[in-house]
Amino acid sequence: MTVRSVLAIAAVLVGYMLLHTRFAAFDARVASWALDLLGLDVESLRSGTIWARSDETFEVYAVVTGSCSSAAGVLGVAIVSVVLLPGSLARRLVGGAIAAGLFLAFNVARICTIILLGWWLSTGAHSVVLAGLIGTAVVGLLIAFAPHRFLMTRIAGLLAGGLGAVLAIDVSTGDGYLDAMGSYHALAGPMLTFGGLALGMLFLWRAVVGPSVD
Repeated sequence: MTVRSVLAIAAVLVGYMLLHTRFAAFDARVASWALDLLGLDVESLRSGTIWARSDETFEVYAVVTGSCSSAAGVLGVAIVSVVLLPGSLARRLVGGAIAAGLFLAFNVARICTIILLGWWLSTGAHSVVLAGLIGTAVVGLLIAFAPHRFLMTRIAGLLAGGLGAVLAIDVSTGDGYLDAMGSYHALAGPMLTFGGLALGMLFLWRAVVGPSVD
């Protein structure tokens, strides 16, 4: 197990060094496609970049770096599934694919929401934005702490509620939308990254060992 763990870590590091630019370019393309569907005018000037505009009121140039990409998470989940976990290879492959896909989706969502938040803050009325953030915080935290047994729903509610609460405080101070985007970038990175990884590992665990039994 020790040898396999060392090999898995080495494989992730080597894979990241070789593939992180490709992952960043892929994440940027998927995010650009999603933002275009949502109505923004999006261009990619070069691999791994996003240039998003909305009329003359909003314009952002974003760069998806290797560390912001889904490379480390996808490679880590995939290699752990194949090299470290016990049990049926078919179950590990299915669970690993689902977990990696969830991590990728959460990472692309993080990229998109950073840009969409900036657009909303720069074009929306201050009172409407603040009310929306407070509402998100209240609903998310109610879902997170309500008496139910849906762990994934609880995690999603906690993430949404926590982000909404912090951003509501930030917006209420009157900071510009670029400052709020910076705060969101710092918060959403670890929260959505680890949240996506947690959900992915739950799916992977269920695929390998089956559903829990009371």
